[in-house]
This record gives sequence, C-alpha cells and structure tokens, in this order.
Amino acid sequence: MSNDDDREEHVLRRINKTFESTIQNRGLHFGIEFYNRIKLFPWWLHYHKGDTIESEIRNNILKIGCNLGLDQNWLKNILRHTVSEFSKKGLGSDYYGYHNIQHELEAALFVLIVIDGINRSKTNAISNQDMKYLFVAALFHDYDPLKKFDKPNEDSVEYFIRNDSKIRKFIEKANLNLDTVMALIHRTAYPFEGKIAEHSRVKIDRLLDSALTSSPTERDRERYFKLGWLLSVSERIAGYALGDYEHAKDMARRNAHALGWHPSVINKNSVKYFEQMMLNEKEMFEMVMSGLPSNLKQNFYHNVSKFKDAWNKEIGVRDLKKGTKLVFTIENMSQLETETLDALMDIRKTVPTLIHVDEKDFTNSLLNDRTLLVTLRIESSKGKIVGYAKGGPLEQYLLRPGTVDPYFGLMNTAYLEGVSVTEGFWGGMGGHFLRIKFLNEAINDGYSFVTGYAHRDVILQRKKKLELIEIVQRHDPDKLDYYRIDLNNSLYQEIVTDTYDLIC
Repeated sequence: MSNDDDREEHVLRRINKTFESTIQNRGLHFGIEFYNRIKLFPWWLHYHKGDTIESEIRNNILKIGCNLGLDQNWLKNILRHTVSEFSKKGLGSDYYGYHNIQHELEAALFVLIVIDGINRSKTNAISNQDMKYLFVAALFHDYDPLKKFDKPNEDSVEYFIRNDSKIRKFIEKANLNLDTVMALIHRTAYPFEGKIAEHSRVKIDRLLDSALTSSPTERDRERYFKLGWLLSVSERIAGYALGDYEHAKDMARRNAHALGWHPSVINKNSVKYFEQMMLNEKEMFEMVMSGLPSNLKQNFYHNVSKFKDAWNKEIGVRDLKKGTKLVFTIENMSQLETETLDALMDIRKTVPTLIHVDEKDFTNSLLNDRTLLVTLRIESSKGKIVGYAKGGPLEQYLLRPGTVDPYFGLMNTAYLEGVSVTEGFWGGMGGHFLRIKFLNEAINDGYSFVTGYAHRDVILQRKKKLELIEIVQRHDPDKLDYYRIDLNNSLYQEIVTDTYDLIC
C-alpha cells in the first residue's frame, strides 16, 4: 500500500471515528444545534429582513447568479441550506474564526463575479456547466462542521458533503457530478505544496477517474485542475476585494488567531501572504484579476497597500521607540480626561480585542467607576497612550454563548475584557506587563479571580510558564477559550506585584 493510501485510510478512520462519536452523542449534538438556532434567532430575523452583511451578499449572489443563467429557485434553496447548516453547526455570524459563513458566501459571490468578467472579455470563456461547478465548490469548500481547528480539512469536507443528502440533491438537480465538485474542493488545499499538494493531486486524479465516463485525458485533467486553482485563488482574494480595509484587517486578525500568530506579525505576514500569491501563482492571480471590475480590483490593491503601509509604519515605530520609556498607569476612572477617552477609542478601533465590544458599551464602561483600566504610556504617566488593559466586575459583561461561570453573581471575579497595544509596540513585553498590571490591580481591589478569553495555545503556554491559569470552557473550533486565574495563590501575588516600567 502506498503512502497516499495509508494517509487516506488513516484520515477516513479518523473521520469515521468522529462520526461514530457523533452518532453516540446525537442527542448532545442535536441539543447544541437547537441551542445555536435559539441564540441566533434575532440574527435570523435581521437576515431575512436583509439587514445583515450575509443577507447583502446573498442578494448579490442571487442577482449576478440569475444574470449568468442559474435557476433562481435552486439558488435560493441552496443558499438557504448553506446559511442554515453553517449557523446551526456553530459557524455562523457569531463564530470568531476566519472560515465562517460570511467567508463562504464571499467566495461564492466572488467566483461568479470573476466568471462574469472573464466571459465578457471572451479570452478564457467558462461554460455554464463549469460555472455551476465552481459556484457549488466555492459555497461548500469549507464545510467541515465538526472540525477541531478553524482551518477545514478537505478530506473531512468531502465526507460531510457526501453524507448531506440535501447537498447531494442540489448537486444532482444542477446536473453536476459530485466527484468533480470534490476534485475542485481538494484543489483549494493550502499551501498547495509538498505533502499537501501530493495528497491532493492523488485525490483529484482518483475523483476525476470516477467522474468522467471515458478515460480522462491529460487535457481533461488540466482543465479541472485549472478550475480548482481558479477557485483556490478566488476564495483567498474574495474578502480582501469585496470589503474595505476594516474588513480586511478583521479577516487578517481572525486568520492570525486561527494560526496562533502573535499580533505583532499580522501586518508582516499579511504582506508576505499577498506577495507570495502574486509571485508564485502569477498566472492564475492575473487571470482572476482580469475578471474583476475596476472598482474591486482597485479595492483589493488598496487593501494590500494599506497592509504594506502598516508594516512599514511598524518598522519605523520600532526604530524610533528604541530607548523609549514605557510607563504603566493605573487610571482613576472618575478623573479620566477627554484626551484619554479619545485615545482609548482610537486604539479600540484600530486594534480591537478578541471579543467584540460594542462602541456604546465601551464608552459607557469608561464612565463606570468600577472599571479597571491600565494604560501603557510613553515616557510618563501623562504621556501618549499606546496600549491598555481594561475590564471590570464579571457581572457587568455578557459572556460568549456556551460559557457558564459558576462564580457569576458572587462579585469575586474581575473580567479582563482584553489587551490592546498599537502597531509597533507589540512584541516588546508591553502587552504581557499590561496584563500583569491588570491582575495586580484586581488583587488590590479585592478580587479573588480574573477571567477572560484567550486562544487555547496562549493559555497552555502560560500554564507551561507556571502561571496559575485554567481553561473553564473550551470553544471549538475557534479555540477562543474562557479561562480563570486564581489570585489567592501567594505565588501569583508575588508575580504580579513585581512589575516595573520598561525601557524599549
């Protein structure tokens, strides 16, 4: 048996094991899906009214899809099923990860836009049949509802699609071959190099052998392989071309969270990501861009340039800040100056915390005497603010759906809303000491515990460094877990009180 056969058998065993566990816990999963439906009910109302970004994308898909010849009822039904499945499986609008329902819809819309543009140019016309293949593959290329990580596994995606009777019926109704759809999806594996590419090529060849009635020629294989490549580049560009820079930054942050990147490398890695695509996949990148209307093309390049500008600014700030004194200041909430409020609002907008806080709630919390606020300033306690750690009594916060804290209501727990540091000042221990200073202030205010949300890998790394932290509630697949720190331990009290200002 070849290595690819071994790997495929291993993957299938793993997926089957997952499904056996799923069947055994069917009641639990049904309960979770029912709970997700209930908690998203307000969102569903707005979605059907057309008041959400997802409904806006859906409407655009319907418009361009019908113009390209797709059946309107088929389109409406497959979109409804997609949104429903992703939402009730926990991958809806409230999912923190990158691969959520908005990404799927953006990928599907973007593919249709590219096809329309390419066909208008009449240089590389894409047939109606191939358009349907690309659309369906784009819509379900990340359909991995039981994934343990944000990045889906294409083998798992294939298994779930094959076991979803409604998806199979949609594919059959469009006169498409399921194996061909899966061949395109396997080409979206990323990065498409090394063992990942080798495994995907074997899968694609087998699927095409099964899909094509006669023995597929090299030309046939190349055609579908190229369609899959078009899908791969399109789904990676989609959100950055369709949305503004704020959306692009949000996508980059979500992707960084999924990959466990430190915030200090987001701009650098984003620039590298785009440059590699433009260089290593130049042929397909240029083909995709040729199909875009000028406004989307300009928007994409504008967003890319903004990441480059941000990275260059970071480099400049890091050079300038050498020798700068960073001062940690415990703010008096009853005496916050207007300049301080404005600075905090600016940082919140440019570097939001992991858990989104509504602007109104953020502003109100700054007027609350019980709020705990530590700022990171330059040179003195009155200097420019370049970061902050903020929180307050646990009872003043709304936790993620699925998080239950038994200490809620006991008034003994401080909730750390998050730590934000401006670009250029991440990575110099400023964020770390802001958090430690916040713990110190929580101790001084008589709290016994501090809770909050952090990436699972970050929590585990802190445990390895002997921090007294535990995961209270795991949240899969985004791994943005709810943790608790016990401040009663004398070791922790010694750690948090031994913090000084920094010299960069």
